[in-house]
Amino acid sequence: MTGVTVQRVSRRTSAIAGAGVLALLLAGCGGPAISEGTSGTTSGGKPETDKAASAGTPLALDTTPRRAGLTDRDDKAHKLTLHPATLRRGSVDDLKGVRLDDDVQGMVPHYLTVSITNSGSGTVKSALAVRNFRLALADGTAGRPVSFFAGNPLASPGAGPLETCNRTKAPSTLTAGQAATECRVVMLPQDAKPAAVSYADESGTRIWKVEGGDLGGGVLPAGKPVEVTWKDTRGRDVPLTVTPKSVRRAGADALAGYKLNAGQKAATAYFVTLEYRNNGTSKLYPGMDKAVVLRTESGGTVPRLTLIAIGSNGPKGCESSVPYGMVKPGKSVRQCGVYLVNRGDKPVTVTFSPTAEGAEPVTWKVS
Repeated sequence: MTGVTVQRVSRRTSAIAGAGVLALLLAGCGGPAISEGTSGTTSGGKPETDKAASAGTPLALDTTPRRAGLTDRDDKAHKLTLHPATLRRGSVDDLKGVRLDDDVQGMVPHYLTVSITNSGSGTVKSALAVRNFRLALADGTAGRPVSFFAGNPLASPGAGPLETCNRTKAPSTLTAGQAATECRVVMLPQDAKPAAVSYADESGTRIWKVEGGDLGGGVLPAGKPVEVTWKDTRGRDVPLTVTPKSVRRAGADALAGYKLNAGQKAATAYFVTLEYRNNGTSKLYPGMDKAVVLRTESGGTVPRLTLIAIGSNGPKGCESSVPYGMVKPGKSVRQCGVYLVNRGDKPVTVTFSPTAEGAEPVTWKVS
């Protein structure tokens, strides 16, 4: 079995899968089996009973209903009215008895309830809409949605927030005019404060603010130079000074000379420029722009758009210096990339990921 897996060893919901990709039923799969009703003992040897967990701390957020569109797998368009209804911060104690993979250890569950109304005339699958909701931090990092399955169908339902959220499910289909709510569990780091709930579809992104969200630590001010190590094409470590210069919204016709698909044309283009100084002793191929991504308010990660520009250094207003030459020791190269952001969304941070072994990504705030 693969994926992020966990197993609870009490009467409560017993399995969880991470990243919103797989939901795994772990009864009898992985780890030792523990009989129902033997969740532990106190120091005096008496059985420890399950206690109802706290319902969580409510977080204030915008709940204004907004219109949205959804195209299903049969290319049928549907009209929706939707919004986040409630958001509660849980506790790591909610996960007691749950065995987590290392990459989600210590994360805190957040319980996001969303409201969906089928405003059209046909029938729509609610799961298609629910999956389009995200919870994001102020630096553009998206939370990790997780799904639950009962590992022991004979166990009594738990009264904790994980189980309560898991039981709040919309019908599989919504008829015309039908409304429903569904709760999602989203994992965030312990010190994180969510800043936005978003919904994205082919027509754009809708964003609802969460009060109290902040950038937190680790995000540098816009334009601050940083010393990093880059591995060149020969595998040698090269010291670099990386300086973000600008993140600019491009004009409406900035990419008029390039062949784009319908989705790309509907997005908003941003020009992102960084400067790299070669502090090493050998020439360096300027491929650093491939290591830059934008993170958006909705929790999206946007890579650089690959453009074919024969005989050109890039779109007007986004030209790169020395794009095909080598950067000599002590010299700098300035590179501009094009990034397409979904309509209604906006960039909040820019991240550069050095290629040297063990090097951590560097993130700056977008001014």
